[in-house]
Amino acid sequence: MVTCPACGYIRNIEGADLCDRCQSPLVHLSKPRSASAIDRSFHKDRIRRLSPQTPLVAAPGDKVASVLRQLVERSVGCVVVVEGERVVGIFSERDALLRLGVDAARFADRPISEFMTAAPETLELDDKIAFAVHKMDLHGFRHVPITEDGRIAGVISARDILRYVTEELASV
Repeated sequence: MVTCPACGYIRNIEGADLCDRCQSPLVHLSKPRSASAIDRSFHKDRIRRLSPQTPLVAAPGDKVASVLRQLVERSVGCVVVVEGERVVGIFSERDALLRLGVDAARFADRPISEFMTAAPETLELDDKIAFAVHKMDLHGFRHVPITEDGRIAGVISARDILRYVTEELASV
């Protein structure tokens, strides 16, 4: 229970935004508490700590066949589509399966911009790892482009998060 500093009411539920009696704000009284060392690390450490990989990049006009060949040759799960230094899309192995499927050869000469996920959500190098975990979980992303000052700086994957968790658990 939380006591309202304005009226002294003692039966407010922990986490309530307003006092049940006087409607005074209580938000400042409820501070989230990290349950574990991993949780604390997620909220303390920045994406920069994950050492985002240099992404495979493509231009919107690059052909599907060329992009697929690069994905296979580099053994990566996505390509970030950029115009200049600005992220305009992402094309992942999931896009290849769901958007191209068995017809990939038929679309080989088409531009990747027709099949990419346009305007992907990005994160900054100095965002907290918790933001990445939340975004990946909420939207089902396996990859998130990382920017610095609006320019592509890297890409992180679910595998990077798992490696981070493994390292953190080993240090506890």
